[in-house]
Amino acid sequence: MTAPRSTKREHAYQQQRRASRIAITECPSCVIKSDDLYHIEETLSFRVIRNSAPYSIWDGQGVNDHLLIIPKKHTDKIGNLKGVAASEFLSLINKYETLGYNLFARAPASKNKSVVHQHTHLIQPNDKHVNFILYFRKPFYVRFSR
Repeated sequence: MTAPRSTKREHAYQQQRRASRIAITECPSCVIKSDDLYHIEETLSFRVIRNSAPYSIWDGQGVNDHLLIIPKKHTDKIGNLKGVAASEFLSLINKYETLGYNLFARAPASKNKSVVHQHTHLIQPNDKHVNFILYFRKPFYVRFSR
């Protein structure tokens, strides 16, 4: 698994997903506003927010920060971005790559995609490499860092 959460974070994430299926009839990405607690920045076509269920490990390292780039217009894939939106997207990616963030997005047909609305993960790993992870049963695991 490329990006597991700690057991505690995964449990909270699963609870959040169960609650959102019941409570929210709209797309959870479309209802985010600039006064939201997780809001970082906004452009004409996008919002950058802090992920409410961040990954704990990315690419064999711990994670310092986990953000999402979300188009304001509902879309299921990056290829639907045109003109100004496409340009803004590349500018945001350039900005966060320069700050040490890795990029990750799932394909529209991915069975692991929890939200249909396209979102790009911005993951800033730290320098603490995870040497050993013991999986007993998803999502439970033990990790040792150096």
